[in-house]
Amino acid sequence: MIAAANDTKAIVVWSLVLLAAVIVGFVLAIWAKRRLREPDPEPTIGFSLADLRELHRTGKISDAEFERARGKMAASLKHRESTEKPKKSE
Repeated sequence: MIAAANDTKAIVVWSLVLLAAVIVGFVLAIWAKRRLREPDPEPTIGFSLADLRELHRTGKISDAEFERARGKMAASLKHRESTEKPKKSE
C-alpha cells in the first residue's frame, strides 16, 4: 500500500514537472514568434545635428571638427535623398 502511494506521488510530481515544461516551452515559442514579427529598427545616423551642436557648444569638438562633421552629415543626407525612389504625389 505504501509503495502504491509513493508511485502515485512520483507520477503526480513528474506530471507537474512535464506540465510546467510544456507551459514554459509554449510561452517561449509565443515570445520568439512575436520577436520575429517585429520590424527591424531604422538605422540611425549616429549623431543628430543637435548632438553635434551640443558637443561644439561644450567645447568637446573644435570648430573645424564641427564643420567637418556637419558637412559629412549634409552630404550623407543628400546622398540618401538622391538614392531613394521618388514618391508619387497624389
